[in-house]
Order: sequence, then C-alpha cells, then structure tokens
Amino acid sequence: MSAQSREVAALVREVAKIEPSEFAQYGGGWPDQIGLALLDAVFSIRAKYNAKTEGHGVLGRVIAFRETHPDAVDDLERLAALGGDEIARIMGESMTSSRRKADCVVEAATALLAMEPTVRTARDVHAADPKAVQAAYVGVHGLGWVTAKYFLMLLGAQDVKADSMIERFVNSALREAGLETVEAAGAYELVIAAHGADDHGVGLTEFEHAIWRRKGALILEAEPGA
Repeated sequence: MSAQSREVAALVREVAKIEPSEFAQYGGGWPDQIGLALLDAVFSIRAKYNAKTEGHGVLGRVIAFRETHPDAVDDLERLAALGGDEIARIMGESMTSSRRKADCVVEAATALLAMEPTVRTARDVHAADPKAVQAAYVGVHGLGWVTAKYFLMLLGAQDVKADSMIERFVNSALREAGLETVEAAGAYELVIAAHGADDHGVGLTEFEHAIWRRKGALILEAEPGA
C-alpha cells in the first residue's frame, strides 16, 4: 500500500467514527445570497463561528447584517457601497493580515463586480468560471484560497474548506496511524480522497461539514468550558 493510500485509509477509519446523523447537519450556506456568503467567508477567518449569545459569533453577526441591510444580501454593489465602517459596525473590527476584514469585504466585492462578465448576485456566480471568481477573491490582500473555496461552498459548490478544524481532524487520524502530518493543502486533498472512498451517502460539502462538527465536539470534550 502506498503512503497516500495509507493516509486515505487512516482518514476513512476516523470518519467512520462519526455518528451517521452528523452527515445531515449542514445548513446549506447562502446559495442565493452572495453578500452574506462573502461576509461569512471573510469573517470566518480565525474566528468563532457559532456563539450562544444572540448577535455574536460569525453566524449571529451575519444574521444581524441580513436584518439591517436586506437590500445588500444578494447585491455586491450595494454591499460595497455600505463601506467598511458600516460593515464593521455590525460584523466587528476583526483583522486579517493586519487589515480590517470589513475593508477586505468591500475590496473583494469591488473585484468581483469588476469581472467580465460582472459578478453582482448569486446567480452571476453560478454562471461564472469558479477559477476566475477565486482569483478575484484571493487578489485581495488578507484573503486566501481556503476561504475562497468556502465562499463558493456557501453559494452551493461541493468542496472542502481546509481550515484549522479540518486540518486538525486529518492530522489526528494520521498520527493515530503513525503517519506524518500534513498542512492545509494536504488535508484538502485527503478529505476529497476519503469522500471518494466512502462518501457516507452525502456530497463533499456535507461530508466535510460532518468532520468539522466532529472536531469541534472533540475539542469541547477535551477542554470543558471552551
């Protein structure tokens, strides 16, 4: 068995420990709301996604934004016109690469609007070349390929967001099998390969989300009160 085959087998064994119900927990993202998908993708960088307190955590703030600016949820022109200060007022002043995430959102929206043909709504993304959309997104300083893929996943693409939770789950499986750990790109490829070997009856995004949820649960079990 090749090294890659051993890695995939190790991950498949670890995924098999996840409760079947977890593979049906993906909420579906924001398939018809490009503004919310962009906010979610950018503000998810090194951030707590869910919070018990209403209006907190990335998801809570995105929902608050939707209620405050319903005209911008599926219109990047209106989102960009709000400006970084208004976006930060609702979404927070968090940073990525020494830049406000809110300013990155405005710049990314502007870059997508500048595409030919323009990407303004979710429908436009569905008709666009995903590689071109990702290129526009990662052209913004502070934004990278992991959340570029997540942005498209939130709009309905089947893919993997190889964030720290996914990377940690994959590397835990590899260490358990006595194998070398990998970085984000390696974790990304291994999750895709594990899904190909045993998809548990769901799409790639749902499969990835079950892994993400399982790693979060394990962290909470190991660190009470986290």
